[in-house]
Amino acid sequence: MLLCRTVRFALSPTQAVELGSFKNNAYAAWPSAQGWHAHISLDVTLAGEPDARTGYIISISEIDEVTRREALPLLDEAFRAGGAQALCLKPIATRLARALPFPLQSITLMQSEFLSFSHEVSMPNHATMTQSFEFAASHRLHCDDLDAATNLKIFGKCNNAAGHGHNYRVEVSVRTLIQDPPKVRLDQLEHVVRQHVIDKLDHKHLNSDVAAFQKNNPSVELIARVCHDWLVQPIKDLGGDLVRVRVWETEKTSAIYPS
Repeated sequence: MLLCRTVRFALSPTQAVELGSFKNNAYAAWPSAQGWHAHISLDVTLAGEPDARTGYIISISEIDEVTRREALPLLDEAFRAGGAQALCLKPIATRLARALPFPLQSITLMQSEFLSFSHEVSMPNHATMTQSFEFAASHRLHCDDLDAATNLKIFGKCNNAAGHGHNYRVEVSVRTLIQDPPKVRLDQLEHVVRQHVIDKLDHKHLNSDVAAFQKNNPSVELIARVCHDWLVQPIKDLGGDLVRVRVWETEKTSAIYPS
């Protein structure tokens, strides 16, 4: 079984970290922000079996205490130094793995709601950068070989003859070796995704304007697969490996490819 815990931090370019300061609002971030700060979070994932009496694998307060003690000084140092965000992941993971009583599986540094960097203990020299994008498009879900009643039963309002629109969100995850400068920079990834995905799909009618969907229903599942296929080689040309593409059709519906 896996247990995941998110620990939030506020990092300042000028304010020194004081590990002993009282945590008044750990829900938002700690140390408390004074002036301009970067609010980030660290997701810590452990493996273990729940205790028969408590039901716990480990107390979350222990995870918080260990993570703040071991990770915060390294995060603070990395924030002040600048450079590649992924550089601090391996030393943080090494310290957490030694300090926590259960096997550490992975850590993920959430720099913002749009950008994250993750590190799996099983791949100690690699990190995965994940960035979010968006595009707006319309589509119709319809099968020509089915009658109108069957199409309506399967697709409901999504079968509307005039089509309907979504503000799609796309999350692209790329794995590279940890190094400075990074093998794939964020601006390079954003350029590739804009060129090969966003420009092809944004403000388009997917059924009629995009060749990949003229014979295939532009479901969120197939959109994720098509985006993945468009990006594999361009990202490889940059020096990275495309791990997955996740597409949200709505806030409640998304598809990940490959699984």
